[in-house]
Amino acid sequence: MSILKGIYRFLSSWRLTFWMVALFILYYLTVAVWSEEAFARFIGMLSENSTVKALYLVFLLNVTLRLSGSLWTMRKRPMRLVLSLPFYAGVVLFLFSSFMSVNVRQLQWVLLGEGQVLKLPWERELFRVVKVESALKRDLLRMDDSSIFDYEPYITLQDRGGRLHRVGAFPPKRVGVSYMHVLNFGLAPGVEFIRDKEVLLSGQVALRLIPFGSVDSFQLGQFNYKVYIHIIPNRIIRRGKEVARSYDITSPLYQVEVIKGEKTLFEGTTDREINFDGYRLRFYSPSYWIMLEAARDPFYIPFIVSLFLVLGGGIFYLIGLML
Repeated sequence: MSILKGIYRFLSSWRLTFWMVALFILYYLTVAVWSEEAFARFIGMLSENSTVKALYLVFLLNVTLRLSGSLWTMRKRPMRLVLSLPFYAGVVLFLFSSFMSVNVRQLQWVLLGEGQVLKLPWERELFRVVKVESALKRDLLRMDDSSIFDYEPYITLQDRGGRLHRVGAFPPKRVGVSYMHVLNFGLAPGVEFIRDKEVLLSGQVALRLIPFGSVDSFQLGQFNYKVYIHIIPNRIIRRGKEVARSYDITSPLYQVEVIKGEKTLFEGTTDREINFDGYRLRFYSPSYWIMLEAARDPFYIPFIVSLFLVLGGGIFYLIGLML
């Protein structure tokens, strides 16, 4: 019995709280010197590292026991106990739901274009992409200080019941049992690879060409041709010292380089078609693609509730301290 009491006193001691907090601060400051992603790295370790999980659970138990003990000492002051209870419950729920969310959450990134079907492993429902709303104007001007996007990109999904779900970048939207939001937006140039009159390859190629000037590449199927491509201005407008670049999204002007092995077969600009090695590569109007992040997190709502309890309950807790 004395051993159990000793373990309880240790787990509920303020010294353990102090050393656990000090250990986290030491870790954070040490890692922050070498990396700007100290907190993100901690979250990663909390989901993968057994030692970090064990330390976190010890800290959670320590906080729970200490707060429970504090409530027990308030039993003769019922008003203060009632005012403190929401804040204490919020702190414990916040620590618990954060841990469970990190370890139970399922996450998937999906590249989607119009007409494609979204199937998530944890979702019974199928969703069809009926519309991708562009983040860019059709005819746009860009200067050195211009923003990358003109609008917030949206994707519209349709479930089997015909219901439409419009998902943007922020905040995440509940669709089925998932939370979704748009991570990125881009262009998918339409291409045809032709020999004589035979179309060997045809389709949309999702590339990272935004911001304009970004170089991306794609392989022409089983053929040993690699195509490097980026978008250049359709025209340049000069007004005094100011320079503006005009882009036509429906018919972009591409800087293209075609390589086979170490040999460059073509290098130049086009908005329609290039010829190399007896083949033709034809470009037509690009479509849009969306990078969608979808997550299933059963503890998302408890986490949000804990934030309200901590923030709202904190006010009542401070009132209780003044009684």
